[in-house]
Amino acid sequence: MTYRKVEKWPSRSVLSECKMVEEFDDSLKSLIVDMIDTCNVDNGIGLAANQINVNKRVVVIKPSAFGFENGDPCDYNGDFMVLINPRLKNSEDSQPWREACLSLPGIEGKVERYSNTHVNYFNSNGESKELIAEWPLSGGIQHECDHLDGKLFVSKMSRGSRTLILQKFRKKQKMELRAAKREKAETIKKVRGKRKKRR
Repeated sequence: MTYRKVEKWPSRSVLSECKMVEEFDDSLKSLIVDMIDTCNVDNGIGLAANQINVNKRVVVIKPSAFGFENGDPCDYNGDFMVLINPRLKNSEDSQPWREACLSLPGIEGKVERYSNTHVNYFNSNGESKELIAEWPLSGGIQHECDHLDGKLFVSKMSRGSRTLILQKFRKKQKMELRAAKREKAETIKKVRGKRKKRR
């Protein structure tokens, strides 16, 4: 199992448009394994490659998390399906719902997604596939595929709502950083105290 650190907003990799996959080789299969392992460790239901700092148009997603059977299970882990170079054609109708993201941990926001989406893609074996995804799986696929264009769910929100959510995230990050520094300082203090006792 290989866990890869998930990049957080405003990381350049998360905000960059991904390149098309041209070779279906061992390095691609290794990337898919890392993405699925990372999803499982972080309790994610989907992940795009640029979230782990790899600039390729690859998405993994867990259909059962949206109440659907997996029609194209990945060889490595049948809970996930793999979408490589996905192309989406969305329906006219939209649905409001709340989204969260591993690149904006602890933050949620209400956005609208298209009810149905027709996806053309390649799977991990390089086979050309198509899927007509219904709600809410369609919403999850749109969320992950937006990542490939350097967009997070907050880009679907009004400017005011987006600003408030990102301010909340920055504040949360600062608090976590302070807490980590305090914890590190306390650990160093304890280690130094033990050393003095040994002397």
